[in-house]
Amino acid sequence: MVKVGILHSLTGSMAISESSLRDAALMAIAEINAAGGILGEAIEPVIADGASNPLQFAEQAEGLITTEQVATLFGCWTSASRKAVLPVVETQNRLLWYPVQYEGLECSPNIFYTGSCLNQQVEPAVRWLLRNKGRRFYLVGSDYIFPWTANKLIKASLQSLEGTVVGEEYCNLGEQDFTTLIRHIQETQPDLVFNTLNGDSNLAFYRQYAAAGITAAEIPIMAVSVAEVELQLIGEAATGHYASWSYFQSLDTPSNRHFVEQFKRRYGADRVTSDPIEAAYFQVYLWKQAVEQAQSFESERVREAAYGQVFEAPGGPIRVERNHHVWKPCHIAEALPGGQFQIIYKNNGPLKPLPWLGVEEVSFSNSGVVVQLLSEVSQWIQKGQQLEGALTQLQREMAERQRAETALQESQARLARTQAELEITHRMQKMLLPPEEELQQVVGLDIAGFMEPAEEVGGDYYDVLQHNGRVQIGIGDVTGHGLESGVVMLMVQTAIRTLLTNGETDPVKVLNTVNRTLYDSTRRMRSNKNMTLSLLEYEAGKLRLSGQHEELIIIHPDGLLEQIDTFELGFPLGLESDISSFTAETQIQLQTGDVAVLYTDGITEAMNGDRELYGPERLHRVLQENRQRSAKEIRAAVIKDLRDYIGEQKVFDDITLLVLKEVGTAK
Repeated sequence: MVKVGILHSLTGSMAISESSLRDAALMAIAEINAAGGILGEAIEPVIADGASNPLQFAEQAEGLITTEQVATLFGCWTSASRKAVLPVVETQNRLLWYPVQYEGLECSPNIFYTGSCLNQQVEPAVRWLLRNKGRRFYLVGSDYIFPWTANKLIKASLQSLEGTVVGEEYCNLGEQDFTTLIRHIQETQPDLVFNTLNGDSNLAFYRQYAAAGITAAEIPIMAVSVAEVELQLIGEAATGHYASWSYFQSLDTPSNRHFVEQFKRRYGADRVTSDPIEAAYFQVYLWKQAVEQAQSFESERVREAAYGQVFEAPGGPIRVERNHHVWKPCHIAEALPGGQFQIIYKNNGPLKPLPWLGVEEVSFSNSGVVVQLLSEVSQWIQKGQQLEGALTQLQREMAERQRAETALQESQARLARTQAELEITHRMQKMLLPPEEELQQVVGLDIAGFMEPAEEVGGDYYDVLQHNGRVQIGIGDVTGHGLESGVVMLMVQTAIRTLLTNGETDPVKVLNTVNRTLYDSTRRMRSNKNMTLSLLEYEAGKLRLSGQHEELIIIHPDGLLEQIDTFELGFPLGLESDISSFTAETQIQLQTGDVAVLYTDGITEAMNGDRELYGPERLHRVLQENRQRSAKEIRAAVIKDLRDYIGEQKVFDDITLLVLKEVGTAK
């Protein structure tokens, strides 16, 4: 099974024109599948609604290609929708087959244009009108690229052929009120109206035109976007007016009679065919032939194989040029009562597609037209500013969406890895903590520690080590979260143990050595991790404090609380290769009953449901209220009060607390 995307407006102002193109493509696909498919594969159509909105067309095209993985796209009607899809198919390297007449001046390697160019539809219509209907033109169009460009061509042609433009008006797509426009037509009395309105605006325009009393005999309308589908809906108001297309349902050939019969058999006797319907049908076959010649669905190979393809379409033979356009005839027809056209003029044979108005031809026979177009570029740009802004915004949004989708896919892959890393880090962090039995062996101090990692593991660290009668206590906080933080914690603990084992007891020297180790290791890891770390050496009631971290709190038996700032005692580890000039120490003499408390900012920065911080003041109060109790009881009181304060809120950072109580030798 090979998927293809069918992208047309099934809702909005363009739905009356585009929904039939979906049906034509589905009919071609059904015929191909009934005949055995393509390269042994059945074709699965995936239908999307552009909703008459260029942004929606781009989003749907992106989804068809990236999510549905379609091999190619068939669709679009307005040039605005095509230009919105163009960067999508070029970025994703898919081919779009576009079945509607358009303004030219475009040739994307990822689009095949199977509708008419201006030289195959508009130019022949202008020449026929000048010969048969008059020289005073009134130009009416929808406010987007095709009508602007078509009318520039008409004005330039009329200037060289002694015609004139007596009025030029543009209306929003979907416009339903033409009262003012029709009044102006009556006032200027042109010989004819050249109509490039699109979508359901045509229903309102023709009906209001007839209601105003203007007949086709008086001021006829020549349309290049009104075909049998629109004519059927407009009704009698269109009778006697004209249209220019390469195909009409009324073409009396065996292949067209068969095509019309099959279309009606499939969709109903009241349904009609049209030029865009025929193109939407035969372009599926052109793609099939190119795929079969290429023996591949891959865009590059199908593109090359498409050049020169010939198909016997209902309206006659079609041949694909290397400029991605097709040779097509031109017919002029008059609208009859009952919703059909009678062909009154046929061009001699198919016309070569000239999307660049003949500039691509050596003769430069249309150089005057091109000069006129170039002279009006500034006006075109001014009128197209709003569209260009929308397209630019669209491209930004598409790029942003693509980045977001890529990031989402990457984050999902990272999430699985991160969960495993967090589990490892959580276990590592717990394994680094000193067990209770080791703490009970410290002479002179009643010690109680607490560590609760956050959901993402915040990198807190503490340790208590004994060596030769001295007790080395460390507490710190590694930046960031996850496995790297755990590795840094392990490195720090290992470095401190190694230094103590080798007889280094000076905390300042220990800090400088650990800093150098951490600095070199994180550079090798290409990591930006660093940490704050305070070291306390305890011996017989005396504390030597060095290193930068949170404050050290001392609570005396009488309730007096001291805050010892560590800012001037060190520097974050791992930021500089040498921190010796920043490192200092201070000494504190503990008396029996004194309580020393070390903590990390996970406590003071914890938040309640109102996003208020727990704060140091509340911590101080709880410590003072429980100072007479044991270290374990003080620890329990702080953690309970913290949990009560947080409630059901998520813990964003590790919570670490170390309580030391001086008991002398009587522990």
